[in-house]
Amino acid sequence: MSLQLVARCGSLREIEDHLTPVCAGAEVFYIDRDHVGISVPTRLLDAVGEDTVRAALRHVPVYDLYAGVWSKDQP
Repeated sequence: MSLQLVARCGSLREIEDHLTPVCAGAEVFYIDRDHVGISVPTRLLDAVGEDTVRAALRHVPVYDLYAGVWSKDQP
């Protein structure tokens, strides 16, 4: 299954910098001024692993659209 996330940050570039080394094929796009959408296709997620993607984003508040929760320590 793919991974669909929303990151709370001010820059698309910030998310790309975190993800590119581990997951260069992820789609990253602006939702609004403070939120960036992240879509990791199933094939890519299977290749790199969900833990790798989440570890790359560990310093950014992330909302998992499937689980309906923010990453730890986030509202």
